[in-house]
Amino acid sequence: MSMKRQYLWLLLGFALILRLVSLSAYPLMDTTEARYGEMARLMVETGNWLTPQFDYGIPFWGKPPMFAWMSASGLTLFGFNEFAVRAPHWFAGILTLMLIGFMAKRAGFNPLIASIVLATCGIFSISAGAVMTDMALTLTFTIAMMGFYYAWLHYKDKRKAQLWGYLGFVGLGLALLAKGPVAIVLMGIAVFPWLVLQH
Repeated sequence: MSMKRQYLWLLLGFALILRLVSLSAYPLMDTTEARYGEMARLMVETGNWLTPQFDYGIPFWGKPPMFAWMSASGLTLFGFNEFAVRAPHWFAGILTLMLIGFMAKRAGFNPLIASIVLATCGIFSISAGAVMTDMALTLTFTIAMMGFYYAWLHYKDKRKAQLWGYLGFVGLGLALLAKGPVAIVLMGIAVFPWLVLQH
């Protein structure tokens, strides 16, 4: 492994570990993180994994439940603390970086550099470790867009195109669980112009 590559791996590792270590370094910050963290705690305490709740018996219909499922899973695994409620969102960030690296490599670009660029973006780093819907949407939307793109790319190979297409729809379904109908709108805004440009 070349010295330059080693430095790049060190930079990526530093960015990811720094964010991981910081997950337990401060309390749940704003009203959104505190509210969503409490919903996850209530989900674990009451055993009701279907409906996020504002308070005991008061359902929260403002967002789909994926963010609560993620944080509640962390609480179940690591106990009731800030690290536990944030860790699944950090892990979703790691999965997103892996998908971006995979796509960069297939496109002929350096996957390590692509991952570093994303991992060191401020908004990505903050979201990958905050109790909110953003990282769940980022991961699921990445899956949906990847499935769409490779289905389009392999249109001559019906079997490959179909498999990638299914992955795209799975990603879109998960995006609906992460953020709701806005996921379809965002997908349409990205995909429709692409299809028009590609005839």
